Amino acid sequence: MSAKAETLPDVHPQVDVILSEAAAPDGVVFDIETLDANALNTLAPYVRKQIHLIRERFPDVDIAVVSHGAEEFALQKQAQSDNAALHDTFSQLSQSDGVSIHVCGAVGGLKGLSREDFPDFVSYSESGMAQLNDYKALGYQVVIIRQLSDSDRKALFDTPEKFIQP
Repeated sequence: MSAKAETLPDVHPQVDVILSEAAAPDGVVFDIETLDANALNTLAPYVRKQIHLIRERFPDVDIAVVSHGAEEFALQKQAQSDNAALHDTFSQLSQSDGVSIHVCGAVGGLKGLSREDFPDFVSYSESGMAQLNDYKALGYQVVIIRQLSDSDRKALFDTPEKFIQP
């Protein structure tokens, strides 16, 4: 199912819980993992809105975004002209709002990509799952925007050609 086919709530349920807390969380990490190479174009404005809601309530909380599915390819330098608004959104979140933006090296490797293939505002993590686990270990609250099932994740790694555009 594409990201466009699903209606997203105005305030993500996990963000709503964070906003209702009396104290700021240690941090918040947004988890995005899809098989849709175009998903970030739809999801980025939504994620930005959720980040701004959190920052209105807790201005100093650390926030990160981890993209570790086929959608991360839209963030590569080569895709910038086709995804200008997406790059602008994440660049602004990184540079103006101090949000850490991560992509998964294991998924990037399926297309032969390395750290140099992504803009400076993107942090290239060896593993998106490990990066998420690192944030969890630091006490970050995880907001799941999209997450693959185990079988879909296996399909991405077993048959990447189905999900990776040249």
